Amino acid sequence: MAKTTRLGVVTTGHGPRDEYIHYHERILRSLGADVEVVIRHIYGGLTLDELLPHQVGKETPNLGAHVHVPGAVGNHMGDGWEHRFFALDFAIDKVQAAIDHLEQEDGVDMVLLACAAEFPEGSISAGTLLIHPRELMFSVVENIAHGSRRKVRIGALVDAEHADHDYRDWAQRPFFDRIELVMSPVTATALAAAEELGRQGVEFAFFFGYGIGLAPFDPVEEVPRLEAAIGAPLILPHRVAGLFLRNLLAPGLDDYAFLPNGWGLNS
Repeated sequence: MAKTTRLGVVTTGHGPRDEYIHYHERILRSLGADVEVVIRHIYGGLTLDELLPHQVGKETPNLGAHVHVPGAVGNHMGDGWEHRFFALDFAIDKVQAAIDHLEQEDGVDMVLLACAAEFPEGSISAGTLLIHPRELMFSVVENIAHGSRRKVRIGALVDAEHADHDYRDWAQRPFFDRIELVMSPVTATALAAAEELGRQGVEFAFFFGYGIGLAPFDPVEEVPRLEAAIGAPLILPHRVAGLFLRNLLAPGLDDYAFLPNGWGLNS
């Protein structure tokens, strides 16, 4: 009998992030996987004062993080949380340390990054499988475009301050000449940006914010509203990661659970 797979999850800030434990365990177990989620937070054990020397603006290479800020209110993680940005080089070291801890101390079988941020090539690695949702997202686009006789109209919700960089990232992908990319920068609200994609008539939309809609104070209707405004499938990294991971976990998917009762008995 196959053993339970220990899935290590790396978050880019402070803990707890129980929504990631709940989501990944439940989606995978609901599809028949035998999995246990073990989580590490890259800034676990570091206070805000220790992080402040590494805080940067969006114009500097960075990694966004939800961190504990005494007295903060209004964050979708709850009071006492804020979303801030820290220098990418500093963050990368902490991401790698979290991966190492998961493998060497927690004995995980594979590691999932709970983010879809861009990391320099070769800057992080694992001794086992390292699942990066950003690359999974782009592989979905590539497969959508593959073999089509026409350019598929793809929408992307992006941070307004990173729109130019994000466009260059898309443009360097080998499939770029087989899609028609419509970018909608989030300036006022994500819903307004989604409505613009709806007006542009995209066929599929992508949003690289990992875990959108899962935080404790995210409105339950947040993602459905975005999807309704776009009028097309909204592809999110936590969904793509969950479904991709199912193919890697034991036991294998019970295909007959998705066929009529008694199917194949007379074959």
